[in-house]
Amino acid sequence: MLRSIFVIALSSSLIFTTAVKAAVSPLPLLVEQCLQLQSPGDSFAGDSQFSHVNSATVTEPDEALIKQSHTLEASLLSLFNIKDRLQYYRSYPLPPLYQESLLQCQLHLADMMAETLNSPWLTQLTNQLATAANNKELSQLLNRFDALEVNHLSLAQKSQLHTAQASIKQGLRTQQLTLRFTEQDCQLNTEYNKSTMTNGVGNDTKNKHSKDPKSSNAFNLSIAAYLIKQDDTVCQKRVWQAYQGRAKEKNQPALERILQLRTLQAHDKGFADYASFSLAKQFLSTPELVKIFLDSQTEVAPTAPWSLGYYLSQSKSMHMANITAAELVDKIQVRAETLGFDFETVTGNIQRVWYQGRLLGDIFIELAKRSKIHILRAPVLGRQFGQVQLSMKQELSRIKDKQDLIKAYASALSALSLSSHYYLVNTIGETLDTSNIGELWLALYLAEGLIEPYTELSRESSISLFAKQLKVFRAKVALDFYSNTSLKPYKRLDVEFIESFTGEWTSLEDYPYNFYAIVTSGPLYYQELWQASLSQYLYQSTKHCENQPSVYNTLVVNEDSKPINQRLKILLGEPVDALSLIKRIQDGFSYQEKFSQDQYTFTCPI
Repeated sequence: MLRSIFVIALSSSLIFTTAVKAAVSPLPLLVEQCLQLQSPGDSFAGDSQFSHVNSATVTEPDEALIKQSHTLEASLLSLFNIKDRLQYYRSYPLPPLYQESLLQCQLHLADMMAETLNSPWLTQLTNQLATAANNKELSQLLNRFDALEVNHLSLAQKSQLHTAQASIKQGLRTQQLTLRFTEQDCQLNTEYNKSTMTNGVGNDTKNKHSKDPKSSNAFNLSIAAYLIKQDDTVCQKRVWQAYQGRAKEKNQPALERILQLRTLQAHDKGFADYASFSLAKQFLSTPELVKIFLDSQTEVAPTAPWSLGYYLSQSKSMHMANITAAELVDKIQVRAETLGFDFETVTGNIQRVWYQGRLLGDIFIELAKRSKIHILRAPVLGRQFGQVQLSMKQELSRIKDKQDLIKAYASALSALSLSSHYYLVNTIGETLDTSNIGELWLALYLAEGLIEPYTELSRESSISLFAKQLKVFRAKVALDFYSNTSLKPYKRLDVEFIESFTGEWTSLEDYPYNFYAIVTSGPLYYQELWQASLSQYLYQSTKHCENQPSVYNTLVVNEDSKPINQRLKILLGEPVDALSLIKRIQDGFSYQEKFSQDQYTFTCPI
């Protein structure tokens, strides 16, 4: 039975409306509250209780240590809540004055967090947490502090890193590309060129069929428009490859600087390269394991990247009857109720969520162009309920619209369901590459019966298969980029490209310069693929278990703070080491093929 939190001390934080335009007044108050926030370290200066904890002999349960960790949680919670609101506001276009205020707030929070992580009292506390091996929740808290500490950079390093990342982002945003065609066949119909938005690909050679000398640059299309219209694969390939390298000259110094910073960070921690350093605490804990996984996911995509636009223009999309978001949410809630959720309508745009009799928090709903969520306030057991804003399209006319809404709603429910007394445990995964498997499992569960499977050769199926292989190849590029020259997992990335797309991309030097995630996710770019594969395997392996609420409790709620390995053992049985799971995922699971019993007579691990 989950611990009751009906009697709870709610935070005195600001109450959010469901749209920024209605929150113009709270924003200045948020900034004022942020800038007046005192450092958490002030709560521990000369704290006699803290000194007592340092000298105490740890027992089980260690009440003094638990009390001290709760004191720390209380001192940090205001900082974390403001940080979440800051992220929420920054996702919307704001006047320059507000942008400057939020930047000041962000810098203030960063300074306080750096001071906290560098403080002697936190080091002393984490040393004590390390001895509390029998308290799983404290072990989970220690895991999160270790993750923050090991990835912590100095302010100077952060400044250099963020400046370089911003430069690369700006370089990739440019759509300007000039091509010099020697073959007249690669130029599209002039009338088509004139009627298309001049946003991308230019030609600086003379058009022999033009009477106007000013029309020598008449060919000026967006890259997508050109590739959709052009049916010649040779021309498609030339334009696409030129486009992929458009930012290389501008971004090369910044990307090299990021590699230097990351390599130095790895060397300071005793690792040969940043790939090994960043993976050391992950479920797939070495570049070799990541390579084995990526190789297992490599297959031939339906088409080469340069032919995708034209290929999709010739394929048929799956038909789907239009449905409103409100209608789909009703269906999602009916499905979620089989897991133990209950929903209460507070107002037209506020839903209150309960789980097995426990109040989780509220979902604020607003209409938007696409479905997504923002965490307004993370749940912390015994301290505050959760608040999530769900943005969603009003009319859903495509399968992807339905998928996006179901995924967003699953993310909202899983975020509200977490049951730790500590913010960091509820918001940071035990490992980054397993942090989302619960919500991905829930999305698959909620989608059952609500979304039609892809039909073979449909446009949706082709996009899905192509997108996966593009992620696989980019994950290989990112892994290789951050690996020591003598330790690179892939000796021939051009061969890896052929493995996924059959066609050749011989400009190896352009590989790292066409996707921004290489400087944000880096070697961890594989994690989206890995978590999608693992959650799919979990769902297929447990979908015939009668007690689905127990699966959700084990995987997401995790009241007993079990580590991820233990939860996987409960749900899947042995073995659950990384190499074994990769093989099990690759081999697949088919209940119908492997078991002939009635689905509810199947003996589940839970």
